[in-house]
Amino acid sequence: MFSVLRIRIIAAMFLVASVSMLGEPLRSPWDQQHVHVKNSNYSCPKLDPLPKDIVTFDYYSDAKHSKIDPVRYAAYQATGETYHETMADAIQAAEKFRSSGNRGAAECVLQILKTEAGAQSMTGTMASNQSDYMQGWTIGGLAVSWLKVREAEPGSPEDREKVIEWFSQVAQATQKYFTARHQKNNVDGTNNHYYWAGFAVMSVGIAADNRTMFDWGVHTYTEALSRIQPDGSLPLEMDRGQRALHYHAFALMPLTSIAEMGVANHLDMYNTSNGALHRLVKLTASGIIDNHYFAKQANALQDTPGKGGLKSGDVLWMVPYLRHYPDANMSRLLHSVSLKPDNYLGGYPPGYDLK
Repeated sequence: MFSVLRIRIIAAMFLVASVSMLGEPLRSPWDQQHVHVKNSNYSCPKLDPLPKDIVTFDYYSDAKHSKIDPVRYAAYQATGETYHETMADAIQAAEKFRSSGNRGAAECVLQILKTEAGAQSMTGTMASNQSDYMQGWTIGGLAVSWLKVREAEPGSPEDREKVIEWFSQVAQATQKYFTARHQKNNVDGTNNHYYWAGFAVMSVGIAADNRTMFDWGVHTYTEALSRIQPDGSLPLEMDRGQRALHYHAFALMPLTSIAEMGVANHLDMYNTSNGALHRLVKLTASGIIDNHYFAKQANALQDTPGKGGLKSGDVLWMVPYLRHYPDANMSRLLHSVSLKPDNYLGGYPPGYDLK
């Protein structure tokens, strides 16, 4: 009888081999949605480059990483503001291009990325694990912003090549950190942080047409699916106390986008591992409607939905999923929220219609 580990390895090898044998340039979901480019102006903000070294720390006060310490969270927000600002400005320009074909907006994305590449941003020392997370989230968001505008071919070939080289340098550092954590079976090497890293490295892999990076993203996905339980839960996310439901939804954001990147490259990643992703989706969606099951399993009242109701990040992952698997209840949930672009996803996820 096959062991669980052996099944994981076979599944990963099958998906990776399927991609590698194709021999085609790697594509993103946005490559399949052509934009009519127009020579329009765009007011691009002038940003200082992000630091070379990342100095930021986590903000939880308990062992389960479920209770936010207000003082530490304020410090985290202050140090993270510049990263979020840079991602948000690149995303705003990228979404403008996707919605209107504005060439100036595409040029703006490249201008932001050139600034970071020239400064070798985020290639230095990481002060903490949280710094490594910020590195991965930021490079993933910026890489997707680039994927959304690259068909306009902004700037010169030399400019674009320098940006891709910088993408690859940062993504390789993210990949190195999480590979080591995964090999040691550390929590962040097996939980949602690992999946977000896979999303970031996979996005850069597509931008650089680097199959090793792309395949690593596929591996993180198959690893995630192997951990989904018969009830649809992710054990490490269920162990997050009052934030258990939040982290299930948070994990689905990179997983559904990775699946879409697989689909763009002829991989049916939604239906691997005996429908594991569908179980995770079903449980999480039902939990958003009624979170009592999560409260019971996690032994803690849930903070999702919050006091103000559902937030965009609670349901944004449904956008790509519902493209393939329509569901009336999930659609009602999705349309009950004003959706906003997410920095870590590089804006709106695949399948979102800006027009």
